[in-house]
Amino acid sequence: MKKKKNIAIIDIGSNTVRLVIYQLNEQMVFTELQNIKLPVRLYQFLDENKELTTEGIHQLLRVMKLFKEIASSYVLEETIATATAVIRQSKNAQAVLEMVAKKTGIAIRLLSEKEEAYYGQYAIARTTSFSEAYTVDMGGGSTEVTYFKNNEIVESHSFPFGVVTLKQLFFNDVATNDETAISQAKSYIKKQFASLPWLKERNVPIIAIGGSSRNIATVHERMTDFPVVGIHQYEMKKKDLKETLSLFTSLSFSELQSLDGLSKDRADIIIPANLTFIALMEQVHSPKFIFCNKGLREGLLMEYVNQNYPATYSPHQVAMTSIQRFVDTYQIDQYRAKKRTQIVELLLNEIKQKQLISEEIEQLVAYVSYGAQLYHIGSYIEEDNSAYHSFYLLANSNLNGFTHRERISLALLASYKNKSLFKLFVKPFKQWFTEEELKYVRLAGSLIKFCEALNITTVNEIIHFSLKDKDTHYVLKVDWSFDPVAEEYRANRQKKNLENVINKKVVIDFKKA
Repeated sequence: MKKKKNIAIIDIGSNTVRLVIYQLNEQMVFTELQNIKLPVRLYQFLDENKELTTEGIHQLLRVMKLFKEIASSYVLEETIATATAVIRQSKNAQAVLEMVAKKTGIAIRLLSEKEEAYYGQYAIARTTSFSEAYTVDMGGGSTEVTYFKNNEIVESHSFPFGVVTLKQLFFNDVATNDETAISQAKSYIKKQFASLPWLKERNVPIIAIGGSSRNIATVHERMTDFPVVGIHQYEMKKKDLKETLSLFTSLSFSELQSLDGLSKDRADIIIPANLTFIALMEQVHSPKFIFCNKGLREGLLMEYVNQNYPATYSPHQVAMTSIQRFVDTYQIDQYRAKKRTQIVELLLNEIKQKQLISEEIEQLVAYVSYGAQLYHIGSYIEEDNSAYHSFYLLANSNLNGFTHRERISLALLASYKNKSLFKLFVKPFKQWFTEEELKYVRLAGSLIKFCEALNITTVNEIIHFSLKDKDTHYVLKVDWSFDPVAEEYRANRQKKNLENVINKKVVIDFKKA
């Protein structure tokens, strides 16, 4: 069995310097043990000759010594330290890196512009459901933009401006919401994006990573009373970005510092970030702006894992991998879950062949197998109230590869118990679905519940499954490997769930094969 491993990643950016210590479990799923961010803003220590000043080097050394002290309290498999734009742009970069190595023993890898873009996209492709999109990572001193298709980067570019750069260029000695500064910054950003011919309309989303986009998405969630927690794959339209910009510009600097959802240390740089994202959406006519909770650090970590355990993190079947890791985390009986899922798929296929469901239900219950795998996962917390716990866990977890709407659909399937609870759970999300869609999701939940009744002993095998129309009712013929005493009792109690799906009475014919 693989032992748990601790990996430290140090990310030296233009705006912040961060230490994250991850723990990898036996399945190579990572969780954070420590996450320390310091808003050092090294970019402000670049002098007129583009060299990092003595004060800047002192600040960096001070932070790195602290990080080394913290990291020394853990047994680490590896320490990965990288630096991006601010060191990259420093003419004395090599001397700085050598000094840090000498004083702290930490070797820092200086990432090129293409490498920085690569690791951000690497994480996005392995934690979202998109195989084609634009990505944007706005740091303090640079903004990396890529276009990827079939999970591979086709184009990438590093723009020589970030949130700190824009602040220095346009907002020094003026209010954060100064109209002239905003107008000038907007023109500058627009001109920068227009200089790249491949930044054009493709009808694909923009996927953003980094602190600035996280803060904007979080603020918008609070503005709209978003009914679930979890920022990963949160979607915004251009009008939503304009709403957050309108809010930011309506507030003074002190008011921004206390705005719910906005980090205090980003109050003076959030408007330049918001302007940038709007300008990029307008440049490529993107239909939506999506935040990804994984970026450069996770990209570095995933590549490290893949080098040692190939294909652990793949851009293919992201959702399926996410489900499996959820199964592992919450210690689901995998044998029972697999049997339940097989029964659901077998019966669903029989129902499809008899043309008892429409094309719409087939599309809307695309995650019925996932729902079957995770059915009543909340029993991990408490058996008696497993439906409640199941819904809460899935609705409020960052599931890679699932949109928020898909996540709620999955939560409704995996928690299904009865119509009343379904209505209770869906109440905050009714505006997300049509009545017809909710009907189909509920029927899919009913199907899973009925199939769980056929899985009561887990050891009895279904040899043959068939549905036959008898005018006034259907006969569900089930041939078992041995006497289905327990299954017959439970299934007959739950057959109304199947009757709801096919809209007709059912008689179950149990036979030992």
